[in-house]
Amino acid sequence: MTSGNTPNETPASLQAGLREQATRTVIFHSAVAARLGITVVDLSCLNVLSLDGPQTPGRLADRLGITRGGAVTAMIDRLERAGYVRRMRDPADRRRVQVVLDPNQAEARVAPLFAGLGASLGGDLASFGDAEIEVLSRFVATLGERVRQATDDLRSTPTS
Repeated sequence: MTSGNTPNETPASLQAGLREQATRTVIFHSAVAARLGITVVDLSCLNVLSLDGPQTPGRLADRLGITRGGAVTAMIDRLERAGYVRRMRDPADRRRVQVVLDPNQAEARVAPLFAGLGASLGGDLASFGDAEIEVLSRFVATLGERVRQATDDLRSTPTS
């Protein structure tokens, strides 16, 4: 504790920093989406498809917290018209449709908007040792799981 923080100040400071970082991430994603001419939910859809691969429209709706009917269809229509995704029949069940990311479009149009941030973070991470990277990786994984659980809890709790 060479920083002069008391044990109680350090977690509070970290929590405040995480709140600020989360807010800045939302604002950054809004700016990226605006630059691409899509919505933030559309950008989140592209991220889900990039991370998890093809999804049914219903699964995408559930993941993004939008309605399974018109909202997910309108989003897929917008992304399809813009060239980011395409609908394909599921080879295992031809009655089912999967939404597939066009990796070429994502790489050509989306990735450059994240390139500067990624490069600067990569440089920052180079100053950490393997043990520190491991701690950070575990923390990020735990944080992601906690945010997912909190989101699920909010979605399943009736509003008053």
